[in-house]
Amino acid sequence: MTNTMLAALLLKFVVCFSLARAQGPLDGYMKGAKHLDVAISYSGMQAEQFSGANGSVFNLPYRGNLLSFFAEYGVTDRLDVVVSVPYVYTNQNSGLQDGGLYLKYRPLRVALGDAGYFNGILGIGSSFPLSDYAPVTVGALGQKSVVIPVRALFQFESKFGIFMNLTSGYNWRLDEISERDLSVVLQQRPDYQVVKPKSYATFLAKIGLPAAHYYLDAWIERQVTQGGADFVPDVPDLPQAYGVSYWQFGGTAYYSDNGKTGFYASFGKISSGRNVSRIFRLTGGVVLKLNFQKNNSGHKN
Repeated sequence: MTNTMLAALLLKFVVCFSLARAQGPLDGYMKGAKHLDVAISYSGMQAEQFSGANGSVFNLPYRGNLLSFFAEYGVTDRLDVVVSVPYVYTNQNSGLQDGGLYLKYRPLRVALGDAGYFNGILGIGSSFPLSDYAPVTVGALGQKSVVIPVRALFQFESKFGIFMNLTSGYNWRLDEISERDLSVVLQQRPDYQVVKPKSYATFLAKIGLPAAHYYLDAWIERQVTQGGADFVPDVPDLPQAYGVSYWQFGGTAYYSDNGKTGFYASFGKISSGRNVSRIFRLTGGVVLKLNFQKNNSGHKN
């Protein structure tokens, strides 16, 4: 596999970190009707090693940066719309990567007396390329994948503030290998056999503490892909077809002194996996909270 192909693969996983909440665009809180959160963040990513199939590890350094826009709007108290737009910087290229549009609906909220509340939330959406980049060129911005994610979120909120969240999901890959990208590989590897991009499952566990002026959380996530192609050193290939699995963990710290604007820092680390770079990400961002209700009264999610 060439550096060209490696760059395309690495930036696929930057998407996971490009959102206001590093582990994904959908969390266990609702904004409330006519409330809007807007977040702008900047991330630095680096990796020294790449995890291949069957526990193999390769020394393949990576450096990159990411500017991200994230917005979540409460259509009603039970329905939110989420939008994400990432802009990627590499040494070879820069541009819009794969954005996302999602719906989040809370059909269940149960009072548990003095214990707190239990929430059940469903999410669905789509992530798709925001520019016509080529995924097999030097400094490629991403895999050019089209994904339909479905999520089921279960969150317990204690009366003391601590919450626990379990999220599971499945992600349907709808993208196909383009003739243009395939021709690039076939020029160097005439016997290449096309492997269709594989769908994958995700699982997340998170614990956190929201308060009047701050928010803290820690999380661990697992992605599992069955099948797909595998990275082989020095062999021209299409990372779009790789089957990717990994473990990652991270955390977030947020502070606001007025409830309208705030700042946060977060990190994420892919510790192991299959066909994935062991990226460490450090993010800093600003959050603006807007209330479009006429009475402009305070709201608590």
